Amino acid sequence: MDIICARHGNTFAPGDRVIWVGRNQDIPLVQAGEQQARTLALALRNARIAPVAIFCAPLKRTRRYAELLAEGLGRSEAPVVDGRLTEIDYGDWAGLTNQEVEQIGHGESQRLWYEEMIWPQDANWTGSEAEIRGGVEAFLQMIRHDFRPDDTVLAVSSNGILRYFALAALGADARRDPRFPFKMRTGHVGKIREERGTASLLYWDAAPGSVSL
Repeated sequence: MDIICARHGNTFAPGDRVIWVGRNQDIPLVQAGEQQARTLALALRNARIAPVAIFCAPLKRTRRYAELLAEGLGRSEAPVVDGRLTEIDYGDWAGLTNQEVEQIGHGESQRLWYEEMIWPQDANWTGSEAEIRGGVEAFLQMIRHDFRPDDTVLAVSSNGILRYFALAALGADARRDPRFPFKMRTGHVGKIREERGTASLLYWDAAPGSVSL
């Protein structure tokens, strides 16, 4: 089975104040973000990849991105909304710029999250890393059960959640992978392939035009 992991498109236009956006910041895509979805849909069509299902988080940015993908792929079925794909709640950092996070004394915690994917203990993120991991793993178990080994499934989520898709795929080897900590830029994609009980990361954080989908 192939699992295409797509991060929603841009939510900030040039000149906008770029902030931490979590599950409680339900902001829409900007025009460039919508175009990124159309570009990915065209790339998938050109590569003759037809996902049997598209899943997305319930937030505006992920739902709209998934809807545009479905439209561009000529699918009549609406994307399936799954709450397990909803972005992390970034607590005290939500709505702040990186500089403002540093100004409240969380600069080192921010660096450790960015560079080593260490869940901060001082930022009041809701829930726990174990809960996020569990939700991602439950989602992956669900699609393994519901779809065939030769199917392709597409999941649209956000950067924080998609990092845990890569962790789940690579397991104990994840931190040794040169792509760790698996940042996914807006509008970019990754592909996980599962064969005979083994998962591999074919590519990650790739623009549609830069890889063979």
